[in-house]
Amino acid sequence: MTLASFAADRPLGGGPSRDAAAPAELLAEWGGATAAEWASRFGFATAEFHARIPSTNDRARALVRAGRPRPALVVASRQSGGKGRHGRRWVSDSPLGLWFSVALPGARDPADPVPLRAGLAAALAVESLAPGLAAGLKWPNDLVAGPEHRKFGGVLCERAAGATIVGIGLDLNHRRSDLPAHLADRATSALVETGRRLSRAATLEALLVRLDACRLPAASIPPEELAQVNARSVLAGRGAFASGVACAPSGEQRAVEALPVVCGRVLADGSLELRTAVGETLRLVAGSLVPAPPPGRPAPPLGRLDRPGRAHRPGRADRDHRADGGCASELGVSPGLAPAGAGL
Repeated sequence: MTLASFAADRPLGGGPSRDAAAPAELLAEWGGATAAEWASRFGFATAEFHARIPSTNDRARALVRAGRPRPALVVASRQSGGKGRHGRRWVSDSPLGLWFSVALPGARDPADPVPLRAGLAAALAVESLAPGLAAGLKWPNDLVAGPEHRKFGGVLCERAAGATIVGIGLDLNHRRSDLPAHLADRATSALVETGRRLSRAATLEALLVRLDACRLPAASIPPEELAQVNARSVLAGRGAFASGVACAPSGEQRAVEALPVVCGRVLADGSLELRTAVGETLRLVAGSLVPAPPPGRPAPPLGRLDRPGRAHRPGRADRDHRADGGCASELGVSPGLAPAGAGL
């Protein structure tokens, strides 16, 4: 349940109050600006700021289904039920991170590469405020940092009632002790990496400016963005185990499961180039990757590549297209239109 909130548009039943009733402390958290001022400045028809709700993606979906004007912005100081891909939990019940969702008009094609483009926007936004942070991208939707590529953010995109919802979660001001103990070896934050605390309002502002380029559907990643995505890719040249749906050069789709590969470039359509042990080149268009373990650690069982022409019944991994999956740290431990960091 929302503890305190303010909105730029008429609230849904039981929803947030108008700007006039916005608590001063909540206004102060977001630069002292009202929701209407945020909406006007960044071109949103609807904007809401909450002290605590279950999920910004779920709230954005409710606004869409209620027919509220789009584009819409939903921001929360805390999320009690943040989520990542495959229904994983995204730990975000804390005011130390940035958790928000944007509902864009129009249902995108599942192949729209908006998760990668939104991830790049988030990386650039955080770097602009945190000198010394080198934000990497892990296909398809994670933001990572440091030599061990620990996750500090992610993107979760979903389709809902003719709209596309882009959820972003970023671990900003968490100390190492604030991160979940069971994720200590996989999660990080901007503060841990740089020693610098970031303003959530300033980070949101920087991100919304860069997300503006994603408002229109796109069949491919623009060349200048693609170059930046590949420059930040932490998978290029690394061994991994791929599961999901891959395309052969002939265009034939094949199911793969824990298939040993070496990762290559991110391509303009958002797919990831792979090279198998027998030298075959594939494109991973849906699914996930598990990096190969360091020497001395056991690897998962070797997987399979379906024979050419073999019928395959799509499974969960096949349905989880990079444009259907999402963002947030479980900090999220997953790759993903359906948030990496702490949770949406």
